[in-house]
Amino acid sequence: MTIPYPKARWTQALSLISAIIISVVLTAYPRLIAESIHEVDHGLFTLFMWAISAGFIHGVGFEPKATIWRLAFNPIIAWLIIVYGLVEYLIH
Repeated sequence: MTIPYPKARWTQALSLISAIIISVVLTAYPRLIAESIHEVDHGLFTLFMWAISAGFIHGVGFEPKATIWRLAFNPIIAWLIIVYGLVEYLIH
């Protein structure tokens, strides 16, 4: 079974730029995720951390060969989770 994995330069640029932006924003403005340490949405934060990892992996041009890693760090799934996280953040 072959998991599709985008190879176009623009998709790599999209992944890398989104990973950089999310990591900088979460580092510089942690209050976007939580007002205090007691109000952290750990699920949303975990999704963003995973999306950052997947974005950097794809953005630098690394292509996993094993099916499990291709699925786990697939940039298409990461982009969907980034959109979900942003919508979830904007709703709440």
